[in-house]
Formats: sequence, C-alpha cells, structure tokens
Amino acid sequence: MGNKMKTIRISQEVWEAMVKVGKFGETPDDVLRRVFGITMHEELEASKPRPLRRLSQQKMSAKIDEGKLIVVFENGRSQSWTLPEVTDKLSIKSIRDQAVAFAADNGATLGQVNAVKKALTEAGYHLTK
Repeated sequence: MGNKMKTIRISQEVWEAMVKVGKFGETPDDVLRRVFGITMHEELEASKPRPLRRLSQQKMSAKIDEGKLIVVFENGRSQSWTLPEVTDKLSIKSIRDQAVAFAADNGATLGQVNAVKKALTEAGYHLTK
C-alpha cells in the first residue's frame, strides 16, 4: 500500500459519526486507523522497548565544599576553584566557564555539564542574564 495519501469524499452523516468517535486532536486519518485497527509503522517502532543506555563514559561529581567548587571524575581527574562572594557575578561566571570547560574536556555529557552548573546554583551562586 505505501504511505501515499488519498483524498476521499464523505457525506455529512459519516463526518458527524467520525466526529463523535474521534478524540480531541485526532485527524480523520487517526480516527479511521483506530476504528479499523490499523497501526502506523512509526507507532510500532515507538512501542518497542528500548534498552537503557548510559551515555556517560565515566561517573563525575560536582560539589561545593569549604568555599570551593570541586569537580571529580571516577578516573581520578579533578579540579577545584575557590569561590568568590555570591555577589561577584563576573568571578562566578569565570569559574563556572572554567569548570564547564574542564568537564567537557574530560568527556562530560550534557547532563554532567549541567550538574556542574547546578552545584553552583544550589549553593547560591546564581548568574542573571
């Protein structure tokens, strides 16, 4: 059959019946597929269970301890930065950028990079745009 779309003409009576059995947001094609039990190939693919996969190559932690931001990878690579006053936005941004660069240079995932930023914000080191 293929995915080529066809145009059909239906009576007002059939249209009204489709509207009654249709759900909010469904197209006429969606309604007919549901009524006739036709599943789209994409829906079949989406319904298959996907194996869990870990994107990071190694664990990383980012924390604030005794006035320092500390980023540690499980391979032993680590770096720390002495934090300024919470009102010194320019210095905070510089340290954040250095820590993010360090994490990225060591293969951090986007989630791990965000964890570096989150450690700062959770400790009250906020940056405004």
